[in-house]
This record gives sequence, structure tokens and C-alpha cells, in this order.
Amino acid sequence: MKNSPPDHLNDPLTAIPLPGELRTERPWVWLFGAFFGALMIALFFWPTAPLEWKMYAVVHGVCAQQHNIFFDHLQFPICARNAGIYSSFLLTLGYLYAIGRGRAGGVPPLLISLTLVAFVLVMAADGFNSFWLDLGRTNLYTPDNRLRTITGMGMGISIAVMMHLILNNSLRKDVDSNQPILTNWFELVGIIGVNFVALVGIYSNLSLLFWPLAFIAFFGLTGVLYLVSLLLTSLVLGYEGRVTHLAQLARPATIALVPTLLILGTMASFRFWIESLGLL
Repeated sequence: MKNSPPDHLNDPLTAIPLPGELRTERPWVWLFGAFFGALMIALFFWPTAPLEWKMYAVVHGVCAQQHNIFFDHLQFPICARNAGIYSSFLLTLGYLYAIGRGRAGGVPPLLISLTLVAFVLVMAADGFNSFWLDLGRTNLYTPDNRLRTITGMGMGISIAVMMHLILNNSLRKDVDSNQPILTNWFELVGIIGVNFVALVGIYSNLSLLFWPLAFIAFFGLTGVLYLVSLLLTSLVLGYEGRVTHLAQLARPATIALVPTLLILGTMASFRFWIESLGLL
């Protein structure tokens, strides 16, 4: 009598054997795919307005959308500083996984950690300098969109490292606490290099780069909000320290879409309403 094949050969969702707990999450995997797919279809194909305006409208309540960036006649969905923050956030997360830090849960070495803190402080200083000018007060130097984006990118790197550490240490069962998320300066310089390429693209004014960069910025911004919702939803549902496989998060990942959409929709609607009254 032949032995039955291993479970993972029969399961189309994963290449490893599925524990019983993970099997129960399988319907949620399909539900998440359907829900997320429907949202993407609505974003890309709903025939009410151009895609760039729909992206602009989705984040209208959570982004200042001042000091905008234009590629020829197309406006970036978010402002210069936020373009730096959230593009860098998404690119940095991708970089961390690319260098094998998916399970890392350790804080970077002291000097690198202090550098990440300095990135935050530099962006805060530049932000206040710009804010004082908007208020008609004396400021230290003339603000510039490129500088807004550069300092925003430093902030985005710091947010991505912090978010990755929080998610791993809060939810992963197999987190490697002995593995720093960044181990040396070469890795940090690598992240900065990736962001520099994006910066050049953003200010190149090449129309063919608009959509890739706009998507990175848009999904970076909405991704931060979604990951916060995912973390809180997972903790409420009791997933703390239990996750070893991405599919285990299918249920909280599906549920977290709801508060994310509610926040984006409510805040955007409120801001459009305030603007219609001439109050902004």
C-alpha cells in the first residue's frame, strides 16, 4: 500500500505542512483575497474619475496634500514630505525582507539606532521651519520640496524599522530576538541608496515614472494605516506571539480592512465637506 503524499503537496496555499490551526484560517485567506481584490478593482476601474484623482481622494483626509509634486500635468496623490515618508516606508520594508530580516526582532546597534532617531528629529526640524513660514512667522531657511522629501525619507526609514520590530515582537512566535533588524552601516547605506534612486525618480519629471512612484507612495501611506489596524486587530483577537506563517493572519488581516476603510473614508469625507464650506 502506497503512503499518502505529505500534506503540503496537497495544499495549494503553502509549501509547508499545515498545522490544524492554520487549516481553519484557509476560508479567511480566500475572503481576504476577494475583499482586497474588490477594493483594487474599484480603485482602478470605477468609472467616476481619473485614477490619480481617486488616489488623491482616498488619502485626502490623512494627508495635507500641500507643497505638491507634479509630473508634467499629473499631480502626485500626496504632498512632497509625505511622498518621502511613505515611499521610503514601503521601500525600506521591502529591503529588510530582501536582506533576510523577515524574522528579525533585535534593535539595531546603538549608533545606527541613534541615526534613525536623528532622521526623525531632522524631519521634525524641517517641518517646523516650513510650518512657521506658513504661519507668516520668521523661519530659519527657505523650505524646498526636495528637502521636504529627503527629510521625509529619513523619517520613513525610521518608521519602517520601528513598525517591523513592533509587528515581529508582538505577533511572531518564531521571532529571532538575537538578530538585529539592521546589523551594520552597509545595510543602512543600502536603504539610503534605494531611497536616493526613488528621490531622483520623483524629481526627474519623467512621466513614465509617475505611476510606479505614485503607487509606491499611495500604498505606503495606506499601508502604514492598515498595518496599525492589523496589529491592533490581531492583539484583540489573541494572536500575540502565535504567528509562524503569514496565512495565520488571514482573519485579522481581513477584519483590519474594515477600520482602515472607515478611517480613510470618514476623514476624507469630512475634509471634502469642510472644504465645500470654504473653511479650508
